[in-house]
Amino acid sequence: MHAMHDGCPWRVSVLTVGVDWAPRLMRRSTLLIACRLPLLLNMAQRRSVTTAAAAAGAGAGNDDVQGAMLEPSVVNTPWGRALGVTAAVAATAYSTTVMPSQAANFVHLLAFGIFLGTNVWNTFFVGLTMFKNMPRQMFGRVQSKLFPMFFALTTGANLVLLGSLQLSPAGLAGAPQNAVAALGVSAVSSLANWLFIEPKTTGLMFERYAIENKPSKSADDEADIKRLYKKFGMWHGISSLNNLVVLAATVAYGWILAGRLSL
Repeated sequence: MHAMHDGCPWRVSVLTVGVDWAPRLMRRSTLLIACRLPLLLNMAQRRSVTTAAAAAGAGAGNDDVQGAMLEPSVVNTPWGRALGVTAAVAATAYSTTVMPSQAANFVHLLAFGIFLGTNVWNTFFVGLTMFKNMPRQMFGRVQSKLFPMFFALTTGANLVLLGSLQLSPAGLAGAPQNAVAALGVSAVSSLANWLFIEPKTTGLMFERYAIENKPSKSADDEADIKRLYKKFGMWHGISSLNNLVVLAATVAYGWILAGRLSL
Protein backbone atom coordinates (compact mmCIF):
# COMPACT_ATOMS: atom_id res chain seq x y z
CA MET A 1 0.00 0.00 0.00
CA HIS A 2 1.55 3.28 -1.12
CA ALA A 3 1.11 6.24 1.24
CA MET A 4 0.65 9.89 0.24
CA HIS A 5 3.57 12.12 1.18
CA ASP A 6 1.73 15.51 1.30
CA GLY A 7 4.64 17.00 -0.64
CA CYS A 8 7.21 16.04 2.01
CA PRO A 9 9.03 12.76 1.26
CA TRP A 10 10.91 11.56 4.31
CA ARG A 11 13.49 8.81 3.97
CA VAL A 12 14.84 6.37 6.54
CA SER A 13 16.91 3.22 6.07
CA VAL A 14 15.57 0.31 8.10
CA LEU A 15 17.55 -2.90 7.70
CA THR A 16 19.28 -1.35 4.65
CA VAL A 17 15.94 -0.86 2.83
CA GLY A 18 14.89 2.67 1.85
CA VAL A 19 11.42 3.46 3.23
CA ASP A 20 9.16 6.46 2.55
CA TRP A 21 7.27 7.34 5.71
CA ALA A 22 3.86 9.03 5.56
CA PRO A 23 3.39 11.17 8.70
CA ARG A 24 -0.38 10.88 8.62
CA LEU A 25 -0.30 7.08 8.35
CA MET A 26 2.29 6.90 11.11
CA ARG A 27 0.24 9.03 13.48
CA ARG A 28 -2.89 6.96 12.86
CA SER A 29 -1.06 3.63 13.18
CA THR A 30 0.66 4.67 16.40
CA LEU A 31 -2.62 5.95 17.85
CA LEU A 32 -4.37 2.69 16.91
CA ILE A 33 -1.75 0.62 18.73
CA ALA A 34 -1.86 2.96 21.73
CA CYS A 35 -5.66 2.57 21.95
CA ARG A 36 -6.01 -1.15 21.34
CA LEU A 37 -3.06 -2.65 23.24
CA PRO A 38 -4.20 -1.48 26.71
CA LEU A 39 -7.57 -3.16 26.09
CA LEU A 40 -5.87 -6.47 25.36
CA LEU A 41 -3.60 -6.05 28.38
CA ASN A 42 -6.58 -5.31 30.64
CA MET A 43 -8.37 -8.42 29.33
CA ALA A 44 -5.34 -10.52 30.21
CA GLN A 45 -5.07 -8.82 33.62
CA ARG A 46 -8.72 -9.62 34.42
CA ARG A 47 -8.08 -13.25 33.55
CA SER A 48 -5.00 -13.20 35.81
CA VAL A 49 -7.11 -11.87 38.70
CA THR A 50 -9.59 -14.71 38.20
CA THR A 51 -6.89 -17.37 38.18
CA ALA A 52 -5.19 -15.72 41.15
CA ALA A 53 -8.41 -16.04 43.16
CA ALA A 54 -8.59 -19.69 42.21
CA ALA A 55 -4.95 -20.10 43.24
CA ALA A 56 -5.69 -18.60 46.63
CA GLY A 57 -8.44 -21.14 47.18
CA ALA A 58 -6.49 -24.07 45.80
CA GLY A 59 -3.23 -23.36 47.57
CA ALA A 60 -4.40 -21.92 50.87
CA GLY A 61 -2.21 -23.14 53.69
CA ASN A 62 0.34 -24.81 51.41
CA ASP A 63 2.91 -22.01 51.41
CA ASP A 64 4.52 -20.79 54.61
CA VAL A 65 4.94 -17.24 53.32
CA GLN A 66 3.30 -14.21 54.95
CA GLY A 67 3.26 -10.49 54.23
CA ALA A 68 1.69 -7.88 51.98
CA MET A 69 2.56 -7.69 48.31
CA LEU A 70 4.37 -4.65 46.91
CA GLU A 71 2.40 -2.07 44.94
CA PRO A 72 3.08 -2.58 41.20
CA SER A 73 5.55 -0.14 39.68
CA VAL A 74 4.54 2.08 36.77
CA VAL A 75 6.19 -0.22 34.23
CA ASN A 76 4.31 -3.21 35.67
CA THR A 77 0.84 -1.84 34.84
CA PRO A 78 -1.14 -2.34 31.60
CA TRP A 79 -0.77 1.33 30.67
CA GLY A 80 2.93 1.30 31.43
CA ARG A 81 3.51 -1.71 29.19
CA ALA A 82 1.28 -0.27 26.46
CA LEU A 83 3.21 3.01 26.48
CA GLY A 84 6.49 1.14 26.27
CA VAL A 85 5.43 -0.81 23.18
CA THR A 86 3.85 2.31 21.64
CA ALA A 87 7.05 4.28 22.24
CA ALA A 88 9.05 1.63 20.39
CA VAL A 89 6.67 1.76 17.43
CA ALA A 90 6.65 5.56 17.44
CA ALA A 91 10.43 5.70 17.62
CA THR A 92 10.65 3.52 14.53
CA ALA A 93 7.86 5.35 12.69
CA TYR A 94 9.20 8.85 13.40
CA SER A 95 12.86 7.94 13.15
CA THR A 96 13.59 10.65 10.59
CA THR A 97 12.65 13.43 12.99
CA VAL A 98 13.19 11.75 16.35
CA MET A 99 16.32 9.69 15.87
CA PRO A 100 18.83 8.77 13.16
CA SER A 101 18.13 5.80 10.91
CA GLN A 102 20.75 3.68 12.67
CA ALA A 103 18.72 4.00 15.87
CA ALA A 104 15.62 2.81 13.97
CA ASN A 105 17.59 -0.24 12.84
CA PHE A 106 18.56 -0.78 16.46
CA VAL A 107 14.92 -0.67 17.62
CA HIS A 108 13.99 -3.31 15.04
CA LEU A 109 16.89 -5.55 16.00
CA LEU A 110 16.18 -5.04 19.70
CA ALA A 111 12.58 -6.17 19.19
CA PHE A 112 13.79 -9.28 17.38
CA GLY A 113 16.39 -9.99 20.09
CA ILE A 114 13.73 -9.77 22.81
CA PHE A 115 11.37 -11.92 20.73
CA LEU A 116 13.87 -14.71 20.10
CA GLY A 117 15.71 -14.53 23.42
CA THR A 118 12.57 -14.63 25.54
CA ASN A 119 11.22 -17.62 23.61
CA VAL A 120 14.48 -19.59 23.91
CA TRP A 121 14.95 -18.74 27.61
CA ASN A 122 11.40 -19.65 28.59
CA THR A 123 11.15 -22.77 26.43
CA PHE A 124 14.46 -24.44 27.20
CA PHE A 125 15.59 -23.09 30.59
CA VAL A 126 13.05 -21.46 32.93
CA GLY A 127 10.21 -23.97 32.76
CA LEU A 128 12.38 -27.10 32.84
CA THR A 129 14.51 -25.79 35.72
CA MET A 130 11.50 -24.96 37.90
CA PHE A 131 9.73 -28.21 36.99
CA LYS A 132 12.70 -30.25 38.24
CA ASN A 133 13.29 -28.22 41.41
CA MET A 134 9.90 -27.08 42.75
CA PRO A 135 6.85 -28.83 44.28
CA ARG A 136 4.24 -29.46 41.58
CA GLN A 137 1.55 -27.07 42.80
CA MET A 138 4.02 -24.32 43.61
CA PHE A 139 5.48 -24.71 40.12
CA GLY A 140 2.02 -24.38 38.61
CA ARG A 141 1.20 -21.24 40.59
CA VAL A 142 4.48 -19.57 39.61
CA GLN A 143 3.93 -20.44 35.96
CA SER A 144 0.43 -18.99 36.13
CA LYS A 145 2.07 -15.62 36.90
CA LEU A 146 4.92 -15.90 34.40
CA PHE A 147 3.02 -17.04 31.34
CA PRO A 148 0.80 -13.94 30.92
CA MET A 149 3.89 -11.71 31.07
CA PHE A 150 5.78 -13.98 28.70
CA PHE A 151 3.02 -13.98 26.09
CA ALA A 152 2.44 -10.22 26.45
CA LEU A 153 6.15 -9.45 25.95
CA THR A 154 6.62 -11.72 22.94
CA THR A 155 3.37 -10.54 21.33
CA GLY A 156 4.43 -6.91 21.78
CA ALA A 157 7.84 -7.54 20.22
CA ASN A 158 6.15 -9.39 17.36
CA LEU A 159 3.85 -6.41 16.72
CA VAL A 160 6.79 -3.99 16.65
CA LEU A 161 8.42 -6.12 13.94
CA LEU A 162 5.20 -6.32 11.94
CA GLY A 163 4.53 -2.61 12.45
CA SER A 164 7.79 -1.57 10.80
CA LEU A 165 6.80 -3.56 7.72
CA GLN A 166 3.23 -2.24 7.66
CA LEU A 167 4.41 1.38 7.87
CA SER A 168 6.46 1.10 4.69
CA PRO A 169 4.97 2.64 1.50
CA ALA A 170 4.26 -0.80 0.03
CA GLY A 171 2.81 -2.09 3.30
CA LEU A 172 2.83 -5.76 4.18
CA ALA A 173 1.82 -6.62 0.60
CA GLY A 174 5.11 -5.24 -0.71
CA ALA A 175 7.32 -6.75 1.99
CA PRO A 176 9.09 -10.11 1.50
CA GLN A 177 6.26 -12.60 1.70
CA ASN A 178 8.24 -15.20 3.65
CA ALA A 179 8.97 -12.55 6.31
CA VAL A 180 5.30 -11.53 6.50
CA ALA A 181 4.24 -15.18 6.75
CA ALA A 182 6.70 -15.94 9.55
CA LEU A 183 5.73 -12.89 11.62
CA GLY A 184 2.02 -13.33 10.89
CA VAL A 185 1.95 -16.96 12.00
CA SER A 186 3.89 -16.17 15.18
CA ALA A 187 1.62 -13.20 15.98
CA VAL A 188 -1.57 -15.25 15.65
CA SER A 189 -0.12 -18.10 17.72
CA SER A 190 1.15 -15.73 20.44
CA LEU A 191 -2.18 -13.92 20.70
CA ALA A 192 -4.06 -17.22 20.91
CA ASN A 193 -1.82 -18.43 23.74
CA TRP A 194 -1.99 -15.11 25.59
CA LEU A 195 -5.70 -14.32 25.39
CA PHE A 196 -7.36 -17.75 25.28
CA ILE A 197 -5.30 -20.93 25.63
CA GLU A 198 -3.22 -19.96 28.68
CA PRO A 199 -6.19 -18.71 30.76
CA LYS A 200 -8.14 -21.86 29.85
CA THR A 201 -5.25 -24.16 30.76
CA THR A 202 -4.51 -22.33 34.02
CA GLY A 203 -8.17 -22.43 35.04
CA LEU A 204 -8.27 -26.22 34.60
CA MET A 205 -5.08 -26.57 36.63
CA PHE A 206 -6.50 -24.63 39.58
CA GLU A 207 -9.76 -26.59 39.44
CA ARG A 208 -7.73 -29.74 39.91
CA TYR A 209 -5.65 -28.19 42.69
CA ALA A 210 -8.84 -27.25 44.58
CA ILE A 211 -10.00 -30.87 44.59
CA GLU A 212 -6.55 -32.28 45.37
CA ASN A 213 -6.27 -30.02 48.43
CA LYS A 214 -9.49 -31.19 50.04
CA PRO A 215 -8.92 -32.79 53.47
CA SER A 216 -10.71 -35.91 52.26
CA LYS A 217 -11.71 -36.95 48.76
CA SER A 218 -14.63 -39.05 47.57
CA ALA A 219 -14.70 -41.38 44.59
CA ASP A 220 -16.31 -38.59 42.59
CA ASP A 221 -13.45 -36.29 43.50
CA GLU A 222 -10.91 -38.84 42.29
CA ALA A 223 -12.85 -39.15 39.03
CA ASP A 224 -12.91 -35.36 38.65
CA ILE A 225 -9.16 -35.20 39.21
CA LYS A 226 -8.60 -37.69 36.39
CA ARG A 227 -11.02 -35.83 34.11
CA LEU A 228 -9.38 -32.46 34.78
CA TYR A 229 -5.93 -33.97 34.35
CA LYS A 230 -6.92 -35.21 30.90
CA LYS A 231 -8.42 -31.86 29.84
CA PHE A 232 -5.45 -29.96 31.24
CA GLY A 233 -3.09 -32.23 29.30
CA MET A 234 -4.96 -31.55 26.07
CA TRP A 235 -4.90 -27.75 26.45
CA HIS A 236 -1.31 -27.78 27.70
CA GLY A 237 -0.34 -29.74 24.60
CA ILE A 238 -2.06 -27.20 22.36
CA SER A 239 -0.28 -24.36 24.13
CA SER A 240 3.09 -26.11 23.82
CA LEU A 241 2.48 -26.73 20.11
CA ASN A 242 1.61 -23.06 19.62
CA ASN A 243 4.77 -22.05 21.44
CA LEU A 244 6.84 -24.34 19.21
CA VAL A 245 5.24 -22.74 16.13
CA VAL A 246 6.17 -19.29 17.46
CA LEU A 247 9.75 -20.36 18.13
CA ALA A 248 10.14 -21.93 14.68
CA ALA A 249 8.66 -18.86 12.97
CA THR A 250 10.95 -16.57 14.99
CA VAL A 251 14.06 -18.50 13.95
CA ALA A 252 12.83 -18.48 10.34
CA TYR A 253 12.46 -14.71 10.45
CA GLY A 254 15.93 -14.46 11.96
CA TRP A 255 17.31 -16.27 8.92
CA ILE A 256 15.52 -13.80 6.61
CA LEU A 257 16.79 -10.90 8.70
CA ALA A 258 20.37 -12.19 8.57
CA GLY A 259 20.22 -12.15 4.77
CA ARG A 260 19.59 -8.37 4.89
CA LEU A 261 22.39 -7.50 7.31
CA SER A 262 25.93 -6.55 6.43
CA LEU A 263 28.48 -6.77 9.23
